Amino acid sequence: MGKYYVPFIARTPADRVREALDAAETRVIGFRGKGSDALELLHLMDRVALGLGELEDAGVDVRAESTRFETVQRQFLRRKAQFLSAAGPALRDERERVHPGEERWWWYVDRLQSEERSRRLRRIAIWGIVAAVVLSVAWGLYDRFLRPPENVRQAYQHSGTGQFLAEPGEEQDLRAALAEFEAAAELDPTDPEYWVWIGILHQQLDEDAKAQEALDKANSMYDSSLQFLLQRSQAYLRVGDLERAMADANEAVARYPEAGWAYALRANAFVALGDLGSAVSDLETAADLAAQAGDTQLEAFARTQRGMVIQQMAGQFPTLEPTAEG
Repeated sequence: MGKYYVPFIARTPADRVREALDAAETRVIGFRGKGSDALELLHLMDRVALGLGELEDAGVDVRAESTRFETVQRQFLRRKAQFLSAAGPALRDERERVHPGEERWWWYVDRLQSEERSRRLRRIAIWGIVAAVVLSVAWGLYDRFLRPPENVRQAYQHSGTGQFLAEPGEEQDLRAALAEFEAAAELDPTDPEYWVWIGILHQQLDEDAKAQEALDKANSMYDSSLQFLLQRSQAYLRVGDLERAMADANEAVARYPEAGWAYALRANAFVALGDLGSAVSDLETAADLAAQAGDTQLEAFARTQRGMVIQQMAGQFPTLEPTAEG
């Protein structure tokens, strides 16, 4: 039987842009791999941006491709914490090698996240001062009358260091964070939160058997599965594992639909994913459930958070504040 001859067709500049878009759309859904593998998405976005600019200068209609690229950028913004967790220190190294202009903002997503944190801190600065005064008084009473044993106090210190090391960013070190929580659990094995953290850190390090053992132990120590799901979801948020954080929050809402804290926690996951409308809806539900249950603490928290999220809902693509970094 004869073979068909398929003539070679040269790819046009528009074809190359669409191919880069196809690859970017696939990669932005899930950041597979670590370090330089995760950074491939940034290079794809560079190719798309450059190609679109050249096509527009040539008079080509690229409205459809531009819309697709805007969608990729929005998805990337929603998943920036997960990206930073995957890229790690390789992002800064590659940025120094590439020297991208600030119009290619995706190369500076770590700085954007830092700026967002700074803005959030500025919004609550006054409340922080008030809280500091209250806490200083409370700590004085606590330390004088309810002072915990020395092993518990040392475990708190290890836990605080572990949480800092687990958060996405240049200082993230999951193995060192795990060591801190293991030290905390050795000092105070009765606190289930430490075992939750040990479990999810083993999970992030692809040590599934150890992860399951620690998580099963933590679950058995809580009074209810709701407490376990809320704590684990919150810990997932802290390490930037947004998919697992949302899965736990969804399960908590499904299994405990009258629990206002489940909706409040899921709102945090929605904010991290960039779905601010859903976050507002969940915070409204949390506030209503809290009012019905007489939980004034949750009601105040949910209504305050709702106001802060609404302020973010008009956000556009980010602009970088001037820094000394080259």
